[in-house]
Amino acid sequence: MRKVGFHNVGSRDLRGKFASAASRRARPSKSVKGALEGKLFEEFVKELSASFARVPVADIGAEIDRWIREIVLGHDLDRGALAQIDPKSNQLIVRHSWSRDDMIKLPVGMELARSAPWFDHTLMSGRTLVFSKVKELMPEFEVDLKTFRRYFPKSNVTVPLRIDGETVGAVGFATLRKERSWSPRMVRRMQLVAEVFGNALERRRAAEENALLRHELAHISRTAVMGELTASVAHQLNQPMAAILSNAEAIQSMLESEPLDRDELRAAANDIVQDDLRATEIIKGLHALFRKNQVEKMPVDLKELVDEVIRMVRSDALFRNVSLKFEAPEARLRVAGDRIQLQQAIMNLILNAFDAISNGSKTRKVTVMIIADGDQNRLAIRDSGKGIEPATISRMFEPFFTTKPGGMGMGLSIARSIVKAHSGYLSATRNPDCGSTFEISLPAINKRTVA
Repeated sequence: MRKVGFHNVGSRDLRGKFASAASRRARPSKSVKGALEGKLFEEFVKELSASFARVPVADIGAEIDRWIREIVLGHDLDRGALAQIDPKSNQLIVRHSWSRDDMIKLPVGMELARSAPWFDHTLMSGRTLVFSKVKELMPEFEVDLKTFRRYFPKSNVTVPLRIDGETVGAVGFATLRKERSWSPRMVRRMQLVAEVFGNALERRRAAEENALLRHELAHISRTAVMGELTASVAHQLNQPMAAILSNAEAIQSMLESEPLDRDELRAAANDIVQDDLRATEIIKGLHALFRKNQVEKMPVDLKELVDEVIRMVRSDALFRNVSLKFEAPEARLRVAGDRIQLQQAIMNLILNAFDAISNGSKTRKVTVMIIADGDQNRLAIRDSGKGIEPATISRMFEPFFTTKPGGMGMGLSIARSIVKAHSGYLSATRNPDCGSTFEISLPAINKRTVA
């Protein structure tokens, strides 16, 4: 392992601070203490890896903080920190930092290239930076000392985090009170620890990218569905607009007649207001469905949610000559979720059912049912088409797989992705008599109460 040497720099202001009462009380877990230098290393790495494998993606940051602290305390170190590449600036930025009480820690948000350019360049090139004594520091570090002096350690090992040959961050540990040696075995083990941290960060990055991709695909799907709903939208708006026109013409006629019937005028005017509000709600509902928005999970009434979708596709059902039936219990059944995303999934399935019976079906019927089933609320969408072909059942939820001429093959895939993101399950079966049934199962929240 190549070691790096710099000029000597004093840090007398840091000496003696280790002996604070709070630091004396801090204790590492038994699994960490001495593990990097002894025979316990394999068990330590297993526990470290298992910890990051178990923890939810949202808690990876807190887990990194916990393990940095554990390693610092377990090996008589003073400070640990992890930096990541910022996607906007492409610079190493300190994101996690911990130090013993009264010890100076690297501030979260520090840009290493600005504070320590040579230090940053070494890590970005994929080299591990190690020094055991101040005398080993190379002259190139003189520039760094002008800005890095406040955070300068007595000894240090910092390992770049690399994924697929690319540096994505760095994790380092240091002593501030005294010098210490870093054996080649110790450095190698620190590099293995860095690999575990790097894999955890990669897992979080992949999850964030998948969530973003799912969000983008859902938006694309909603835009595609907009074309299919053109007739439905026109029909929904035509009804209130036609009523407004009819009432306006009636008012004109009444104004020319004698005597003037004020009650009839008032009733016609009220009808115009109500029809205008109805048209506004239709437009607002469609705008909410097709805009890109953040996911907001909150308690929603499943019956009300489905009712809104039924209203949006009712005209499309009439246009296709499909009998659309909705069955739901009197009790309120609530689930936790994003209303717009869940409506998108349900709409995709209903429109898919319409498509399934659009060609040659004698009975043209789609039934939507809500069923309470213990701690699950189920939504079944049954059609009277020819049924799912057995050969396609295993592939029907795959992205871009479709049996429709000109279809995108994204509707079912996005529907399942949305349901899965809500801790639910989407399944499909071929009915014994005719057609198919798609069923969404979502966790119920609270107790059902009569509406």
